[in-house]
Amino acid sequence: MPQLTAITRFPVKGLGPEQLPHVELTANATLPHDRAWAIENGPSPFDDRAPGHVKKKHFLMLAGQAELARLDCRYAEDGRTVTASLDGGAPIDVQLDNAASHPPLFDRLRTLLGDAVRGPLRLVHAPGQAMTDIAMPQISLINAASVRDLADKMGQPLDPVRFRGNLLIDGLAAWEEFGLVGQNIRIGGVELRVESRIRRCAATSVNPDTGERNTDVPAALFEHYGHMDCGLYLTVLEDGVIALGDPVSLA
Repeated sequence: MPQLTAITRFPVKGLGPEQLPHVELTANATLPHDRAWAIENGPSPFDDRAPGHVKKKHFLMLAGQAELARLDCRYAEDGRTVTASLDGGAPIDVQLDNAASHPPLFDRLRTLLGDAVRGPLRLVHAPGQAMTDIAMPQISLINAASVRDLADKMGQPLDPVRFRGNLLIDGLAAWEEFGLVGQNIRIGGVELRVESRIRRCAATSVNPDTGERNTDVPAALFEHYGHMDCGLYLTVLEDGVIALGDPVSLA
């Protein structure tokens, strides 16, 4: 039976992952603290008084600033504090909800990104909303077998983290997950609805360890399969806890 093999969130959009052994899901919500913060790259339409979905181009992101992957990020258990270091340098502690602690991170980002920084940097947060690429409060799922199949065709290893998914499952055949669209599945004791396939962008071409664009994943997807999709968007239908090793089945 397919199983849940990784749970991952990205507390700050564009920055590194945090692996979790278990997580409590809430109906019609994203994974807790996933993309809860984003770094505004110069002035944007984001309004603190009336936050809403803002297009990703206004924030730092791997698709536009691949060098972000060079930051090594470690998160506190509450997901609100990140310790970041660059190329083995001295780490800095950033309290995500304390603006006074942000300038050292911004200084490091300016050094790392250079002219890619378009103006003042600012960490923004909208309670109850994730700074994801889509407006809907959904979570993402990746089939490990599909990533392995693509890697075999490309002739190089691919870390599933490239796809920045929340849930990684294993035990399905490669690409079998696409047949689940429109159906309900159960992970452990939690029911979720499979909404759609995920069309991949240039962020997947970035090596998550080095920040190098060392391959063209969307082009490879199209070359080998005739589409640029990998992964699924899901809606959580009920509250509950999921954990590594949980079985995955049709509801």
